[in-house]
Amino acid sequence: MILSGVFVFILVFLVLLQPDFGSALVLIGIWMMMLIIIGIKRLHLLSIIAVILVLAFSSWFFFLQDYQKNRILTFIDPSRDPLGQGYNITQASIAVGSGQLVGRGLGYGSQSQLKFLPESQTDFIFAVIAEELGFIGVVIILFFWLIFFWRLIRGLKTCSNDFGVFLVLGISLLFIIHIFVNIGMNIGLAPVTGISLPFLSYGGSFLISSLFMVGLAQSVIIRK
Repeated sequence: MILSGVFVFILVFLVLLQPDFGSALVLIGIWMMMLIIIGIKRLHLLSIIAVILVLAFSSWFFFLQDYQKNRILTFIDPSRDPLGQGYNITQASIAVGSGQLVGRGLGYGSQSQLKFLPESQTDFIFAVIAEELGFIGVVIILFFWLIFFWRLIRGLKTCSNDFGVFLVLGISLLFIIHIFVNIGMNIGLAPVTGISLPFLSYGGSFLISSLFMVGLAQSVIIRK
């Protein structure tokens, strides 16, 4: 646990130097969830949580940039800066709510098409889907993701070595965290961190990396 923690800390530290606070949290989340799944002792888990809380508290005063602090404060109270940091969250919430059951129609979303919703092709693509395809469209998208994760979990049962198990498990956790964080920040349940929605957000490097990870998982499964 300590060796893996040191390795993860090095990666997290390098990512924070970018600075990319969102991706650093994803790395920590993957590590924590993998420890829980393999059966870490409760005392060790509580110790890790305590260390993370201390680091998070000290980071607020010594490490986080002003714009990162504003994102967290705006997440707590979007009305404190409705035309600045809180604008994205407010417009995303309006877009998601206006979609209702069946949506406004593909290409007819007022928030996205009239450019009220910023970064509609990347960070807030979920709000566009919810506005134009409605609740039904969102359920269909989540159903496809459910099939995707079911296939990965099914493949886990056929892996013949621990490395393959942890590789596929880590890839699954990365996608799960990205989905939860991205959807959460679109509906106001998580701060805006720039986390993409896998295979739906426009992008280059993350899309290529995601395809690489799926290919690695498939390679492990077919060589069971």
